[in-house]
Amino acid sequence: MGQGGSKIKVTATDKAILQLKLAKDNLHRHAKRTDSLIESERSELRDLARSLKGGIKQNRRARLLLKRIHYQQRLLDQCSDQLINLENMLMTIEFKLVEKQFVQGLARGNEVLKKLNREFSGVEQLMDDVAEQVAYQEEIDQALSSGTVSVGGFQDELDKELEMLAQEVNAQEALPELPSTEGLAPPQKRKSADKEEERAGQPAVAAQGELEKPMLAS
Repeated sequence: MGQGGSKIKVTATDKAILQLKLAKDNLHRHAKRTDSLIESERSELRDLARSLKGGIKQNRRARLLLKRIHYQQRLLDQCSDQLINLENMLMTIEFKLVEKQFVQGLARGNEVLKKLNREFSGVEQLMDDVAEQVAYQEEIDQALSSGTVSVGGFQDELDKELEMLAQEVNAQEALPELPSTEGLAPPQKRKSADKEEERAGQPAVAAQGELEKPMLAS
């Protein structure tokens, strides 16, 4: 009797490697989407700066957009750190030795993914619940102002950045437009054309002069 095909045994290490690769793929995918989201919100912020001009610092939507951009950039930094960690684990994995680090790294990666997912859920429309809006903005403020910059200092930085953006956008619009040269011949060609007209007119003038001379009696 022929021998049946042997089954491939999937070890705990194989499962760990697969989970790490899936986590890496998810982080890569969400990082790309977040990059696109940041660019979209930057474009919206510039449109607001163009329409509001000097009043952008007092506009709630503009301030929220700028906070979100900074917050999402920080999430991208965290995402990048986690990708490096996961890559290092994939290169050195021996499940029995790094089981604890694997679980912790995967948990941190999942936490970042949850935050990134929540960013996309609020792109189409702002949250309806006022309490949710307040809690969300407080979380962003806390995340962005943690570290060396105080909450008040961070708000001042937002004011400066919004003011600089408004000045930049409106300065571009204030630039004078260059006069149109459409339909005008280049200077050299125009000079040549004038000379040709002058030469063409000389024979006619000479002929007219000859006619005006008194005729001599024969």
